[in-house]
Amino acid sequence: MSDFPIVSYANGERIFTAGDLADQLFFIQQGQVELLDAQGHVFTTLNSGESFGEQAFLSGGIRGASAQAAGEVVCLKISSEQANQMMAGTSPLLVPVFEALLLQLNMSNALRAGNL
Repeated sequence: MSDFPIVSYANGERIFTAGDLADQLFFIQQGQVELLDAQGHVFTTLNSGESFGEQAFLSGGIRGASAQAAGEVVCLKISSEQANQMMAGTSPLLVPVFEALLLQLNMSNALRAGNL
């Protein structure tokens, strides 16, 4: 994981917005990140050690929620290209299973945000 860039965000800084192209995956190293629904309401808060932006693994993925820093945040950032390169070295059976799990996570987040 040391080959990936480390990025920092200030309190309240928008990391991405719902509807954006999903081209990056993030792993929180320090701090908290809020996920917001289309109306800007926080529906969950993620902590150090958690990830977000998993749609970057899906071809043509679109952000279903917005993400913003809740205090000072430090993340590892993985591009969709890097993520796909990592997946290319795995079993061909693993990719569709992983994609199905990501879609399930996306649906769960949409339900929590009241978008379904």
